[in-house]
Formats: sequence, structure tokens, C-alpha cells
Amino acid sequence: MRRDAERNRAAILATAARLIAERGPDGFSMDDVATAAGVGKGTVFRRFGDRDGLVRAVVDETSASWRARAEELLVAGDVPPDERVITFVATLFDHVVAALPLVSAFERVSTRSIACDADAALTHQRLVALISRVKPGADAEYLAHALLAQVRADTLRHLIDRCGLDVARVRAGVISLARGVLAGDLAPAGS
Repeated sequence: MRRDAERNRAAILATAARLIAERGPDGFSMDDVATAAGVGKGTVFRRFGDRDGLVRAVVDETSASWRARAEELLVAGDVPPDERVITFVATLFDHVVAALPLVSAFERVSTRSIACDADAALTHQRLVALISRVKPGADAEYLAHALLAQVRADTLRHLIDRCGLDVARVRAGVISLARGVLAGDLAPAGS
């Protein structure tokens, strides 16, 4: 019985991720997921509660590898602190772009979402810790928020879809902004 439940969970999450990628954040229903996953609609609702719960579970599943990479950066003694910040922002950008429809769906269901990570506070805290190592006197909390705002799906969709900027250009801009934040002479907030 346990194996069936785990197999069903995996099938539901994979199917939901695929449907979101194919149809966009609003182009799927719980019925669609159940049918495509080969499970009953009740199974999907019992397991995830509602559409928002399903989206959150898919985000948790798909962002696991990025979260592991972020954790590695915190302790990567062989990488200079400023490059850890740049790598954090760059890999987060890559993760968000690769999962843009999912990130959009997640941002719509979570008022606390940032960067396709269900644990927004942890993502922010990690970036604060990295920035603090490079710029001890700066307002790392604010700077982390400002950098994370650059990798939100709504921001990226605006730049890519509405402004017509290609992904490589946006990525280069986000990384350039992060480098500027680290190199700049930043006064503490409120100064």
C-alpha cells in the first residue's frame, strides 16, 4: 500500500509539473492532473488539499536540487565570498527561468514566494548571510530582497515577454547588478 501511495504521489507531481510547463500557470485543473496521472480525483485532493497545495508541493519537489546547491554555497570555503553571492544569484536565475511557468503559478498562490522556493525566508536568509560576508557594514537584508526581486517570475516575464529582452541579456543584467551591489559603496539604510 505504501509503495502505491508513493508512486501515485510521484506521478501526480510529475504530471502537474508537466501540465504547468505545457499550459501555463492557469491552464490546468485538478481533474486534468488526476486523469493524466492515472489516479482518482479524490486521491489528488486528499494528498494535496487544493490546486494551491499541489503547486506548492511541485515547487518543493522541483526546487530541491537548487536548495541543495544554495546550501553548498554557504559553506564553500574554496569559493571567494563575492563569487558565492554571484553564483547564488546566477543559479537561482537559471532555476527560475527553467521553471518559469511553475514559478509564475507559485507566485500566484503564495504571497510569501520568492524565487520558486517554498521556504522564502530561508532563501532570503541564505543570501543575507552571503552578502554579509562580502559587505559587513551594508544593509544585507535589504540588498538580498532587492536582488531576489530581480529573479521573480513576474519581473522576468515582464523583461523577456513584454520588453523583448532575450534571456541571456537579462541573466547578464541580473549578474551585473549583483556585482554592482557587492562592489558599490553602500551606505547603511536610513543614512
